[in-house]
Formats: sequence, structure tokens, C-alpha cells
Amino acid sequence: MKPLKSSLVFVSVLAMLSIWGFIAVYRAGYIPSGLDVGIFAIIMISGVYAFVTHMRRYQAEKVGLPPDDELSTLIKYKAGYYAFMTSMYIWLFIFLFKGYFPDVETMLGSGILLSAFVAIGLKGYLARNFHENEN
Repeated sequence: MKPLKSSLVFVSVLAMLSIWGFIAVYRAGYIPSGLDVGIFAIIMISGVYAFVTHMRRYQAEKVGLPPDDELSTLIKYKAGYYAFMTSMYIWLFIFLFKGYFPDVETMLGSGILLSAFVAIGLKGYLARNFHENEN
């Protein structure tokens, strides 16, 4: 099996196990709070994004297109820069409002997931609206 195809299988299995795990925990009697549901939603959105990205890459490879070119590399670098700068502000606000988080693990997990979510959003936005003359 090709590496890209095996990663597609891995991402889809991981997403399904996450959904089943959330349902099993909910059925066991644990009622998640709003923050837990938000974290789960960010994880699932990230999983769906990874699945769609790998699916597009797999289909482009099947047609014979290269997986990365110069423009996609520039988009990654620009999105990475913006995501890094945004994540600094996210962490600032997380530490300013740390009283709203029940424990340290939730606070750190939320910060990491929000940073990843911002990176995904910025990469998608820049891929649609990238102007070569701005660089």
C-alpha cells in the first residue's frame, strides 16, 4: 500500500475511533461540559481537515500532479508565520483567563488545539486568496 493511501486509512480510522470513544464516554454517564465539547469539536474538525487534505493529495498524485510546488510552499510559510503570531496572542489570553479553566491539562490542551485550528484556518484562507504580488 502506498504511504499516502495508508495515511488516508489511518486518518479515517482515527476519526471514527474518536467519535465512537466520545459516544461511549457519554453513554457511560459522563456528561461533558461546554469546554469539553468545544475541544472535541476542534479535534474532529482537525481530523476532517486532515482527511480532506490527504484525499486531495492522493487524487492529485493519482492524476500525476506533484504534491507540492513553489506556491504551496510559500502558502505554508506565510500561514505558519501568521499562525505563530496569532498563537502568541492566544497563549497570552489563555494565561490571562486561566481561572476559567478547570485544570492545567485542559488549559494546555486548549491552547495547542486552538493554535492548530488557527493554522488550519489560515492555510485554507491563504490557499484561496493568495496573491503572488504581496510577497
